[in-house]
Amino acid sequence: MYAADCDTVISNPALFATPTTITTSLHFRIRPSSSLFDSHTLSDKKHSNMIENDSKYFCLSGDIPIGGPSTWHIVDWDQRRIVSVTMDGEQDDDSLAIEHFSRHSSQLSPDIYRIHVSQTGEIISTYTDSKNDQTCCVHYLSPHEAIIPEGIQTVRRNELEELGRLGPDVDLVAYHPCTKGSTKKAVFKYYFLWQYAQISWKEMNLWLRLPRHPNIVPFDRVVVDEIKGCVVGFTSSYVPGGNLEENRSRVFRLRWLQQLLSVVDELNLEYGIAHQDIAPRNLLVDESTDSVMLFDFNFAARINHPSSPGEGESYLEDRNDIKGVTFTAYEIITQDNSLRSMPHEDQNLDSLGREWVKHSEVKLDHPVAAYQLMLQEWRERRAADLRPVNSRDMSRAIDWPSRPKPPQGTISLKNAQGQMSQITFEKWDERRQDVLKRGDKVLSWERLPQRLLDNGTRVLSSGEVINC
Repeated sequence: MYAADCDTVISNPALFATPTTITTSLHFRIRPSSSLFDSHTLSDKKHSNMIENDSKYFCLSGDIPIGGPSTWHIVDWDQRRIVSVTMDGEQDDDSLAIEHFSRHSSQLSPDIYRIHVSQTGEIISTYTDSKNDQTCCVHYLSPHEAIIPEGIQTVRRNELEELGRLGPDVDLVAYHPCTKGSTKKAVFKYYFLWQYAQISWKEMNLWLRLPRHPNIVPFDRVVVDEIKGCVVGFTSSYVPGGNLEENRSRVFRLRWLQQLLSVVDELNLEYGIAHQDIAPRNLLVDESTDSVMLFDFNFAARINHPSSPGEGESYLEDRNDIKGVTFTAYEIITQDNSLRSMPHEDQNLDSLGREWVKHSEVKLDHPVAAYQLMLQEWRERRAADLRPVNSRDMSRAIDWPSRPKPPQGTISLKNAQGQMSQITFEKWDERRQDVLKRGDKVLSWERLPQRLLDNGTRVLSSGEVINC
């Protein structure tokens, strides 16, 4: 879970269960963009600078031997740490472990790796021995391995001050906090679990290759760690106007819809990119130019591009941007979000009906019919467009290399007949305690709980307290 240096050989012992333990499969769940990878949800007038409670905890994996006790390994996104929760009996529901842990998370000292709780969630005992530490070190890439294009700036993680926690793996930051004068704000996206490496690679490489566009939030810098200079994430420009989901008192202008149609056409038809998550929460308002700006490319993909499982990229026609734009306009005008609560394959534009009823609190600068007509003409124009639908056939198509594979390792296992065999696997990460035993450095991601920051404590994105 915490970064090792770039040259460290990584292994994942959690993949190999002991014969006496029933180990659950890895409960890695990519949450919807609205809760996991949502970025800009801030405005200067009204914003939340903390991770919402329903997104604060995540069950990574669990060990449930027959008869118990059961242990679930909980990720605390707020403090960026893993704590194991042990309960008596066979508890195969991770939500109970999360419920118990959430009561105590902000009071547990950093050296506690596991807690044993009663049936009512009270702490029976705590464990500080490093053998209980489930934290892992991710294999990050050096800038050379990451093939960062020329002209892209980098910034060290410890040169960023944390200003707000927008969601798991997403922070509002300021550059160079100890310099005089005003500092530039940005949104920092990163990862400290190996399962997110491919998604982060895809989003960073796509975004940094997009040409500057007035209706796309600009990519800003690649973020490297302060130990070996490995790539741990990236920043995008901060747009203070807030998004179209959180600010409902703002007039939704017809020209904003036109801007959205135009930028989607350019993404789809010029660059061969499908955003696949167009929604009010992913549309910011740049008040200085009175325009909307699209951001958050973690679900984006090259159109009809073949991808291998686990590469963090998947083009799905059921998530096409024509549907995304139309549903977005409908939701803004009617405030009816129910139709997109169903699976993407079941979402049908025909279910929107011919006449949209404007919500009483929504403000428009044209009649509803004008918005519907603009969408209808756009959809008809797109349906008649005969340009290639494969990103590889487009002259300005955006492309990027696959992420380099991590080092390989081997492990010896005994089969049912007692014979030893060697298994080769990709070393995406390694237990922190094993790295420390070798005498190697690890890059810590742990940080203070939100409640301490609310009292005025300032911290860097590295978790260090600012003393300047």
